[in-house]
Amino acid sequence: MCNNKSSLSYAGIYSSSNYSNKYLHWTVKMMCLFVYTLFAYFSFIPVSFQTSVEEACIVKEFEEVNNVINNCEDIILDNLDIPGGDQLILNLSEGSTLTFRGNTSFNFYEWTGPLMTISGNNIKVIGEKDSVIDGRGPLWWDGQGTWGSKKPRLLKIQVTNAVFDGINIKDCPSLCAMVNGDNLVIKNWFINILEGDEGVAPENKFAHNTDGLHLEHYYSNENVTIENCVIYNQDDCIAIARAKNVTVRNLFCHGSHGLTISGTNSTIEDVLFENSIITMAENGIHVKTHVLDGDGLIKNVVYRNITILDAKNYGISVEQNYLNLPAGQPQDGPPSNHIPIYNLSMQNIYGNVLSGGIPVFILCADEGCFDWKWENVNILGDNQNNNCTGYVPKEYEC
Repeated sequence: MCNNKSSLSYAGIYSSSNYSNKYLHWTVKMMCLFVYTLFAYFSFIPVSFQTSVEEACIVKEFEEVNNVINNCEDIILDNLDIPGGDQLILNLSEGSTLTFRGNTSFNFYEWTGPLMTISGNNIKVIGEKDSVIDGRGPLWWDGQGTWGSKKPRLLKIQVTNAVFDGINIKDCPSLCAMVNGDNLVIKNWFINILEGDEGVAPENKFAHNTDGLHLEHYYSNENVTIENCVIYNQDDCIAIARAKNVTVRNLFCHGSHGLTISGTNSTIEDVLFENSIITMAENGIHVKTHVLDGDGLIKNVVYRNITILDAKNYGISVEQNYLNLPAGQPQDGPPSNHIPIYNLSMQNIYGNVLSGGIPVFILCADEGCFDWKWENVNILGDNQNNNCTGYVPKEYEC
């Protein structure tokens, strides 16, 4: 595939009669990147810890967790089953390594979670090949997400100087991973919630509000890298609510709400999204400011080398009037400039929207958007009329 452009008819990527040669060339590169990412993930085999961990530091029963965590630095969770309503608390000692082996699964209880917390300084968390953290989402899903019955968030991370490598997550009941970390690397993750898609799950039993990785606004989130991840879900693939110096690269996202900057009463600055593919998303790229939150700032955010295929609503959506409402409710309203957006850069963004979708949507408040520069942004659709209100980026015709 990496050497034959005609193979782009595979998986809904269209022929050269519809797209420019430049777009086709970039799509080939992105598909090759995706293959590489899958290979990197599935070939990941942690070494040295499987044979060196003492038997006493291998957890096979939930009742053993506290004792092992308090007395070991090299820890394996081996096919652990967590009772409904209990929380798997993993407060690791400095310098610890935690390994997931086999199936870590959670039983039903109606609450908001999180089902598991991981915290510590100078730690490493890894998933052995074929391991899975199973949230058993179908037990909770009702098609309404956080607006329906109580559903637990799966994982909360609060760390400094940490690496999370090779984590495989399946069927989050609600939000998958709430991330709070400085000097943090997240790589080679696979989040798979395909089972929760509408048309796959039973009627009114599909997943909703299943964000993949969410950098929360409660923590600084400085110096964070997210790379080489594959995410199938039904909400933001990546959501950033507070951050400084963050890089997100080499992602494949399917069925999500896209690569998202979520402006709240916080500062988001110096963020780079690059070299990624977004397929069948509601929005490929989404920058939103919450009108009911306090003052904040979005500054120096770059999206570059992004391919967006078959977006349902918008290829790129930037809106300063966002309201968090139940699915299906309109979110119309006047924009606000209480969270201004400075230096929003788009470089080499290609793709398409499905019938009825809008390639580019911008809604800025008066004095809300400043100094954007967009280069080589080409998103196609049967509705070629982009919608830009309040602001038009430099070097771009809307």
